[in-house]
Amino acid sequence: MLKKEFKEIYEKVEKLMSEALKDSAHPYRTFSLATIDEKMPSLRTVVLRDFSLQENYFDCHSDLRSPKIKQLEKNNEFSALFYSSEKKIQLRFKGTVEIFHKNSITKQRWDSVTPSSKRCYMGPYNPSDMLEEYHPNIPENVQFKDPTDQDSLSGYNNFVIIRCHFYEIDFLKLMYSGHQRCKFIFNKEKINVSWIAP
Repeated sequence: MLKKEFKEIYEKVEKLMSEALKDSAHPYRTFSLATIDEKMPSLRTVVLRDFSLQENYFDCHSDLRSPKIKQLEKNNEFSALFYSSEKKIQLRFKGTVEIFHKNSITKQRWDSVTPSSKRCYMGPYNPSDMLEEYHPNIPENVQFKDPTDQDSLSGYNNFVIIRCHFYEIDFLKLMYSGHQRCKFIFNKEKINVSWIAP
């Protein structure tokens, strides 16, 4: 059982993340996801696609051919950063990822992806490939229109869900009177939480 002060923060985290799933303009809808590239950190902005505080995970989507997938296959640890300049609340998550590719979960999710977004996974080039000249990495036949279900099959073959299983949340609220910071550690069904210095 969490103390009242921590329970309020825990519920605030859940509320903010749930709101982000419903509102594309929410500051937490996009976040920074960090992986390890050999010995160097690698950082990029991704879109929040699912979240469960009870099951300790959140999702984003990616292209199977992306460098971050290769990085996560070598080292599945991640760090993620969410920040709202309006509410002045920062959330940092740590954990490990699971990659879903061509299974029942990705099939159901793919069916909910808009046709326009499906084009992003149909590119003729691998993400991050060096190019001799500019190319939008969208097939010419669908560059200015939505693909048919048949057209988008090639995109589904490249579509993956990155499921981030977190075991730690670092909560920070910036305040004039003094910043508020605490850390939640998830250990199976037990939650340990403590104040930490901002």
